[in-house]
Amino acid sequence: MYPIRLIVVGKPKAEPIILLEKHYKKLIRPYARLEVIEIPEGKGQHTRQLLDEAARIKNALSGFQRPVLLSATGQQSSSEEFASWLGSRMDSGESLAFAIGSSHGFHPSLNAEISERVALSAMTFPHDLCRIMFLEQLYRAFAILRGGAYHK
Repeated sequence: MYPIRLIVVGKPKAEPIILLEKHYKKLIRPYARLEVIEIPEGKGQHTRQLLDEAARIKNALSGFQRPVLLSATGQQSSSEEFASWLGSRMDSGESLAFAIGSSHGFHPSLNAEISERVALSAMTFPHDLCRIMFLEQLYRAFAILRGGAYHK
């Protein structure tokens, strides 16, 4: 089973978000071994907060061959293009880890170290919603790759 890790800063607060995450994780289960890691938000001054989060994110990304930051500055693509990108990574055997930063984004050192970025949209969304949107697009990508009816 293909390993995928999603690292998120913070925990969802609203029950609908928690239920939607469970729903999409269940749908993804036949296609990948998805692991969601929640790391706490950094404390204190803004720069210190981002630095603390960056250290935790880097630790959670370790061991994965293809770390990807989910960022507004990332590559925007259609669902079909994302599915194709995912399929080529899977075909090459690369393990994938995606990270969603806090509301302050990522520390510059993490941005400098990890060049691969994917944007969910040019619009700005709450982080809890981003995590659901990403899980939905991940499931949609698997449906596209498998020729399933979900994407239609």
